[in-house]
Amino acid sequence: MKRFFVLLSLLLVVSLLSSMSAPVARAAATEIVFYQRGYVKGGDVSSINTDKAVELFQQKFPNYSVKVVGIPWTDEGTAKLEAALTAGSDINVFRVTSLDLGRYVKEGILSPIDDYLTDEDKKDFFESGFSVVTYDGKKWAWPLWVTAISIMANKDYFKERGVDIPTLDKPWTWDQFVEAAKKLTFKKDDGTQVYGFTAAGKLGTRAYDPLFYIDGGRMVSEDGTKFIQNEPKGVSALQKIADLALVHKVTPPDFGLSDQLTARAQFKDNKTVAMLMEPPGFIPDLEKANFPFAILPVPVGELGKPVTTGAFGLYAVVDTKDPEKLKAAHEFAKWLTGSEVGKEVQGYQLAPGLRRSNVAYATTPERAVIAKMVEFGIYEVPQAIPAELQANYTAALQAAILGQKTAKQALDDIAPEYQKVLDDLHKAK
Repeated sequence: MKRFFVLLSLLLVVSLLSSMSAPVARAAATEIVFYQRGYVKGGDVSSINTDKAVELFQQKFPNYSVKVVGIPWTDEGTAKLEAALTAGSDINVFRVTSLDLGRYVKEGILSPIDDYLTDEDKKDFFESGFSVVTYDGKKWAWPLWVTAISIMANKDYFKERGVDIPTLDKPWTWDQFVEAAKKLTFKKDDGTQVYGFTAAGKLGTRAYDPLFYIDGGRMVSEDGTKFIQNEPKGVSALQKIADLALVHKVTPPDFGLSDQLTARAQFKDNKTVAMLMEPPGFIPDLEKANFPFAILPVPVGELGKPVTTGAFGLYAVVDTKDPEKLKAAHEFAKWLTGSEVGKEVQGYQLAPGLRRSNVAYATTPERAVIAKMVEFGIYEVPQAIPAELQANYTAALQAAILGQKTAKQALDDIAPEYQKVLDDLHKAK
């Protein structure tokens, strides 16, 4: 019996020691499935930076893991994204366009970000950053950056023609801008004609939008239901644009008619334009070519302050009934659009951020001007406008700069068609 108790005691001790030394099973990390456009593991700089951002996030949140699914910038990539969203599984975070955002909200695909925004977040974001993600009083995506449009200037021509470069603190008035464009319209000694100003793309595309806002006008009402560009403020802006070509003659013959690549070549390669209004995506090309450029704010009109606009980079979170996965997905989307990742991953910031604390884009004096301009952003309600209407709208505006119609006639002519499309869109909602 004594032996039995000794043996039993030894067994209990061994069992206790075994239980103490055995590894404690850790809970599996919550997986976040992240669909990223253009991503190829180990591929281009953008893909490598995505991997770095993911790695840093997982270090910061070891209880979360991220699976990156790369999809191309093609119709095939769009089809894969749509299929995943329709299935409603194995996708948690993805890049969303402002045009698609409203449709996804209507279809019940997305999770609003409101409950995951801290008071600090709300103070940090520029109000304009929330303007294109808000529907029915809720915010449906995390704003990353905006392609804030500015004016790029050939500094050599400014110096040669004795034109001072304006700043955000001392921007040009419209009249000062016109006078500068006149001085910058000249013939070089070799006979080459240089024009003072152009914009990157056809009139009716986004590159011209800042000039439409300088007098306080908009294309549509702030709720997106009414076409209002044919009201006095919008008409005066279009007339100013048309007068650059028809009255002041400071623009190339294809002003408002040519595509973006043509306008870029006029500025950078041919050097036949002194000022180009363009999103910041062109800056790396200018930097690589050691082009002597400066960034100017858009001239001030009747609104009384500089303005900009542009396309947004947004990350959305797919709704799920799993509260832990939902929390993890919002934490990740917030990380991707925050200030810390911009600082930690060199080259991550492709456009100025929409947070006051996010200054990672401002790595040069030129980029710093664009980053500051974000505060003055004006943005239209994103809506899926049919291609036919977009073509007719472009043609109407072009009729004004070609002198075929007055600005008022051009905008009045397109107004009924545009309004009908808006009515149909909002009835569908």
